[in-house]
Amino acid sequence: MRGTRLFGVVLTLALAGQASAQAPAPPPVAPSAPASPLSPLDNYAAAASTTIIAEQACPGVQVRAGQLTTLRLAARVNPGQEAVLEEKLRTRASQVRQQLAADGREAWCAEALAAFGPQGTIAKGVLATGAPIR
Repeated sequence: MRGTRLFGVVLTLALAGQASAQAPAPPPVAPSAPASPLSPLDNYAAAASTTIIAEQACPGVQVRAGQLTTLRLAARVNPGQEAVLEEKLRTRASQVRQQLAADGREAWCAEALAAFGPQGTIAKGVLATGAPIR
């Protein structure tokens, strides 16, 4: 499935696990990823872009802001990196939107929930369905 490419990159997310602020382990290199692992900023940009676009595109899906903030804290984004992070977020959001268009909303949303939903394979609980999230 084409959507697995999107999540192949995100699978290298060093911030995986329980979306905790503990020091992340070195990310594994996905088969289609470059030889060098992605930076924590790249990983956070991928997770943030995917989850924010999922909230916009997927019916009934909401981002749990606290969980996303935990991922940002784990990435150790400092004030001097804000401009770089903004560019990474723009670039990654464009790639995510292209993947969404290529895969179709239903398939893409299912993969986003599988990666970031309550049972998330990348970061659990960043996306929620059902009751409104506060």
